[in-house]
Amino acid sequence: MAKEETGKININLVSFIPNLVGMEAHVLPYHQSVTQAANMINWQHIVIFAPHPSVKELPSNWIPCLSTNDLELDGNLLQKITKIISAFKLGRNGANYLRHQILNSSEHTIIFLERFIHLQLLALVFTLLFIPTEKIHVWLLYRRDTHKAKTRFIYKFLNNIIKRIIRPYRLQLLTDSELLSKSLSNYFQEPVMVMPIPHTDLIISDSFVDKNDQIVCWLPGYLRPEKGLEVMKSLVNCITKEAKKISFVVAKSSGLTSGVDGVQIELIKNNLTRSEYSQWLMTCDIVLMPYDCKAYGERTSGIFTECVMAGKIPIVTQNTWMANELYKYHLEELAIEWEDTTQVILTILKVSHEPNIKTKIASMQKQYEKFHNIESFSQKMKFIFEQSCS
Repeated sequence: MAKEETGKININLVSFIPNLVGMEAHVLPYHQSVTQAANMINWQHIVIFAPHPSVKELPSNWIPCLSTNDLELDGNLLQKITKIISAFKLGRNGANYLRHQILNSSEHTIIFLERFIHLQLLALVFTLLFIPTEKIHVWLLYRRDTHKAKTRFIYKFLNNIIKRIIRPYRLQLLTDSELLSKSLSNYFQEPVMVMPIPHTDLIISDSFVDKNDQIVCWLPGYLRPEKGLEVMKSLVNCITKEAKKISFVVAKSSGLTSGVDGVQIELIKNNLTRSEYSQWLMTCDIVLMPYDCKAYGERTSGIFTECVMAGKIPIVTQNTWMANELYKYHLEELAIEWEDTTQVILTILKVSHEPNIKTKIASMQKQYEKFHNIESFSQKMKFIFEQSCS
């Protein structure tokens, strides 16, 4: 699969994706950026994944070879036991592809898992049990506060099992949050390296139609409960003169409707192309992120990062990773509580016209551009690999 290069080590980076999540999340742009990062250092990047009926067209280096059983669905005790069998099948599928298509053509193979629950990590363990591991490296990127989960001991146990299967120094724990890095390092009792967020190469495009002097506030993506669905329902029902000056752009799936003398609602399609996403980012004045502080206390948000990279104003929930990032640049007024809807409306009006805030956002944007990019991600990958081989 990989092409041998004279005088260079032949390396395959294999992204292991058990669930595409219907492409609702970051999966496609993230791994497309990983492909670009790998190309910069002459690595071959292959994505092996479980097919999803709603996902039709993918890049040629995406290989649909994993079983489609969804290990993330809730279930009773019997169903949970059945899922272990499904994890075994998933692991065996991965092993079959690696053994026949990858391992014989590379000097080193890095298996990269960046979004997973404990059962999917178990599937990776099964994969490792079915293949020769002398050439194998495993990189696990933890996105959530696993150290607080009821299943945290399972992750710790499986990490240790992986170390026993491969050479211990070839397991690298990663995250994209400084807060998570500290917490996970304390729990796992080993270093957890912070990675840049690579999928920030926005297609800078023109904005949409004239905004008619409205303050356009966008909520990108699906408006799920952990992303503030109830908060937005309350804001829509806020009746003030000021609210009429504000327009909320949200996905149709939110079900939000404009009220009399309230904010205006513009519903857009649920799944935007990358170009359309960038266009709305250029159109909006503010990106609203009323995310649950328990879910996002230490966890990053790609949307927040892209917002800053585009020089837009984010308004976020207090005591979240996003708020912590804003505090670094003295932007405390952008981290709020959402209960007082009238005050939220007034905050939107105030910050949208505050030149000092835009100046601070511009400073933050410059720092983000230096770290969160494909080249930075590429160099970090190279560093990790070289460290594991030294």
